[in-house]
Amino acid sequence: MLSLFIPCYNEENCIEPNVKTIHSVLKNHQKEDPSFKFEIIIVNDCSNDNTEEISDRVASEVKEIRAIHYHAAKPTRRENLIRSFQHAKGDIIAYTDADLSTDITDLPFLYNQVTDRNTIVVGDRYHKQSKVTRTLKRFMISKTLNYLTRVMFFDWKKPFNFDSGSRDHFCGFKAFPKEVIMNLLEYTGVGSRFRGMWWDAEMLIFAERLGYNIKRIPVKWIEGAGTTLRFGRELRMFFYMINLWGRMKWTKSTKLG
Repeated sequence: MLSLFIPCYNEENCIEPNVKTIHSVLKNHQKEDPSFKFEIIIVNDCSNDNTEEISDRVASEVKEIRAIHYHAAKPTRRENLIRSFQHAKGDIIAYTDADLSTDITDLPFLYNQVTDRNTIVVGDRYHKQSKVTRTLKRFMISKTLNYLTRVMFFDWKKPFNFDSGSRDHFCGFKAFPKEVIMNLLEYTGVGSRFRGMWWDAEMLIFAERLGYNIKRIPVKWIEGAGTTLRFGRELRMFFYMINLWGRMKWTKSTKLG
């Protein structure tokens, strides 16, 4: 069973049509494969518009949809997403962005690529078969963050080999066996408000260190009109990255929590 999480913040203009689009895609896949079961969980992160009311109404209308609401100002969006995973009924957990920047018709493919209990599947916007449309600013911020992640987690004992072999750490289109992601959360923890979206990268770094198989798939990705990625804000994660780098380089233990 698939548990699909959709984190959202002030998405009153798109949450209903987009969630219903996702539901339609998964229902169509269910028609092709009657054994396929799914649930969609909206994770409302302290929205101050009508996202909560709309989400609750949609959830009351469609049995496969649920909504979880957070009202505290902190922690961050990703942390609230993490806290929500414990509510999953499915054995496979996936998440995607509420603005559907990733082509959601690829969701059944993402799900089907989780072929065993040791495999994580991630969307890779730098895959040679990916089709990506975004502004130059977004491209430069993404490349910078991914480059910093790769450089900081270079394995100096193995020249030309990286702890993090991923090229795209931050694409919000990933799927995990439930036991895998719950295990990873024991290592990454839940409560750091400084790491922000770098949590996605941290998950992959720990996954590779723990020996999980990470399968990268191409995606069709279009930058959302309301994107909030900003260079100065995201670089605040750099201090968290330095802290994690130090812990990983100077401890002999895999578990750093």
